[in-house]
Amino acid sequence: MQCPGQDNRYWDGEAVFEIPCPHCGNVLEFFKDDSQRSCKQCGNRVLNPRIDFGCAAYCSHAEQCLGAMPPELLAKQKNLFKDKLSLAVRKQFVGKEELFKKGSLCTEIAEKLCKEEQRGDMAAVLAATLLVDVENSTALLEELKADPKMIEAVNRLLDHQPPGTDEEQVSADIFHDACMLTEIQSGKHQENPVFKTASGTNAFKEI
Repeated sequence: MQCPGQDNRYWDGEAVFEIPCPHCGNVLEFFKDDSQRSCKQCGNRVLNPRIDFGCAAYCSHAEQCLGAMPPELLAKQKNLFKDKLSLAVRKQFVGKEELFKKGSLCTEIAEKLCKEEQRGDMAAVLAATLLVDVENSTALLEELKADPKMIEAVNRLLDHQPPGTDEEQVSADIFHDACMLTEIQSGKHQENPVFKTASGTNAFKEI
């Protein structure tokens, strides 16, 4: 039996939709059952922001359906949320493209630092970097149905709350360094910048 949500006999006018590439803004066309698309302008692969795995909790065909999904997509569900969040933030910054570009740069830097440090809560750090200049970021995360624990972790970073665990400390250090490197790369002078991670220090030396 095919999942009704994926059977095109049940599709409506929203089965085909367009979104801006979260990396360059180029318009991408998706069919609702596309797992991802490659942007013809920048070459980045973009996950379908409307795919929702919530049905897996109750659907009797979940194993069959999800088993047919690309393994790399299943391994990158956090990236799927990042793309959803990026699109939502972009809508918040209509007419303020510089703020979106700044957040995207900060996210790119943070992702690199997380991978080099091989520690920290990458999902929370990347979300926080996108949301630095967003008003009422909690409401936006709740609208996207983010996990409450993730919302708490993101707010802890944005509010600069004292870390309670080693992982929270690493996440805070990476967030700090990513924000500082973004300011420097954006042309804002930082006198004697102090970085909290080795990867942040190394990234500064490469600028």
